[in-house]
Amino acid sequence: MMITNILQQLLLNLQSILENQMIGLYVGGSVATNYFNEKTSDIDCYIITTNELSTNTIQQLQDIHEQFYLSQTLYAQKVEASYIPKSILINFNSKDVRPYFNEGNFYLAPYGSNFVIELYVLREQGIRVFGPDIKKLAKEITINDLRLAIESNLNEYWRPMLANVEKLSRSDYQVFAILTMCRTLYTLETNKIASKPDAAHWAIENTPGMFKELIEKALSWQPKHFFDRFKETQYFINYVLNTSREQSS
Repeated sequence: MMITNILQQLLLNLQSILENQMIGLYVGGSVATNYFNEKTSDIDCYIITTNELSTNTIQQLQDIHEQFYLSQTLYAQKVEASYIPKSILINFNSKDVRPYFNEGNFYLAPYGSNFVIELYVLREQGIRVFGPDIKKLAKEITINDLRLAIESNLNEYWRPMLANVEKLSRSDYQVFAILTMCRTLYTLETNKIASKPDAAHWAIENTPGMFKELIEKALSWQPKHFFDRFKETQYFINYVLNTSREQSS
């Protein structure tokens, strides 16, 4: 109920700026898969617009998001928002950028190959807050499309991440990496999408025993608690990278 309330408040704020440029507001991610964790999850919002937004409109949206983020509204700081022209739901270039708000920052973020994965979850499990059925707007994504996107994301994002000591040394990012690798591996092995918790439980039973404790610790981690499994996290990422390469060869 609390999430519904904040989404309705957000919708009213956005409609006051976008008016008839706004086609719909949808929620994906953990909220859509029914695994929202108030301590670790975001509220992944996708705002579909009639076309690209002007610089002035983007500035207005930035102001609204910053005010909303700093308000005392419950879960306001959980909102992550992407502004997507409807044409992108049919055809997009991973190098193109979208207005994006996350963790108090508003900027232009590249779609990246991961957007195919986001769009798959949104189309198949997304929640409609406002607008038409998302399946009427977004093209169907095949399992082959999904696998190709996962392989691209692994090579474009996660392979370089192995050398990003600053980011991968953070407790929260190690946990994020481990659970994301579980979900990635689950899809590569089953051709299905699962929530991170479900995929992690699956991975505990279906990966080498050396990873069992690592995954269990990541599952039970709480924000602001120390988590120092840098080398093991690197090794697990490498394991998933190698599994993906073997399957595609």
